[in-house]
Amino acid sequence: MSLLDLEPCTVHVYAITDGTHLYRLPYSAAHWQESIKQPGSLSVTVPLSREAKRLDLWSTLRPWKCMLALQRGRSVIHAGPLTDLQWDAGSRSLSLTCGGGMTLLTKRLVLNRQLRDGWRDGTVLVDEEHPAANMTLSWRRTWWWVCICRLILETKQWEDLPIDLPAIEEPGGQAAHLLQLGSGDRGRPHQRHHEPRGGNEVIFEPHLTDDGHLRFQLRAGKPELITATHRWDTVLPDSRVDLESVSGSGANLTNQVWATGGKDSDKTLMCRRTMTPLEGYPLMQSANTSHTTVERLSTLQQHATGQLAAGAWPDETFTLSVGEEWDVHVGDHAITRFSDDYLGDQTLELKITDISGDTGSDLLTVTCKEVA
Repeated sequence: MSLLDLEPCTVHVYAITDGTHLYRLPYSAAHWQESIKQPGSLSVTVPLSREAKRLDLWSTLRPWKCMLALQRGRSVIHAGPLTDLQWDAGSRSLSLTCGGGMTLLTKRLVLNRQLRDGWRDGTVLVDEEHPAANMTLSWRRTWWWVCICRLILETKQWEDLPIDLPAIEEPGGQAAHLLQLGSGDRGRPHQRHHEPRGGNEVIFEPHLTDDGHLRFQLRAGKPELITATHRWDTVLPDSRVDLESVSGSGANLTNQVWATGGKDSDKTLMCRRTMTPLEGYPLMQSANTSHTTVERLSTLQQHATGQLAAGAWPDETFTLSVGEEWDVHVGDHAITRFSDDYLGDQTLELKITDISGDTGSDLLTVTCKEVA
């Protein structure tokens, strides 16, 4: 894509229930951010111009009554429900804050569809072995991203959402496992994708239908999301790819994880997972005590293995300035050559985890991690 081919940015307002287009919103500034497994955000500043005054903003721009989308033509850069606003009477400007497609699920609970019409107030038996009727959701032999789809399908039975799901696939010959959510689970449908740690990468990608409705398509990696692999050379002056910074943290480094699960009387479920330390690194042990409701050893072992994999490599972050014409997406890989006083002259394969941009610039801030 050429920089000259980029259409100007516009902001549009859509109905939150079905994604119907309401109107184009005049604005003075907008900033957005996209992340893997996170809803992202959009901030828009609207001066009260003569055009804006004709739109009856007071009645339409209410938190959780509409969605905003930042677009280039029909291409949606970021979109999500309006969650917060601030009117400054002195400067006569309106500040709007939006989430992303995943944010739509923060107002839904994990609830069996049978409870919509069959619920009766009163006491409920909370027993994991013999739960009350319709108080659990469980599936066997399935992928974790499929659990996300099933949870969304379940909540859409209460009231529809402008979210589209991929075709559900099953793992076939893999060993059967059980996901069970009970009445004690107060989580949101979108939060369940964090189990096990290091599972499928997911995003809710905004798009416009042929008739102009705003919807979100759930995309799940297997386990990674990779739309494209870019090749960048920061040495070339016209590449419009520059290194801004490198940061590192050893807070999550580990090569031996001790995990504890649920208790039964005076017994506690425990497991240990160990890997050979990287060359030059010492033994680093860590405890995982955050899974007190886990009753199956295989599930606890999954959590420990996920933490071990996540902490096996130093947490280094590369921040780059990248021209919009590169059409980058979270999850993409970028084989990048650097020539820097700190990094030296070397080529690294990076994975894009976060992208942020501002309508005042055609340069994006791209955050990456090295592919292990």
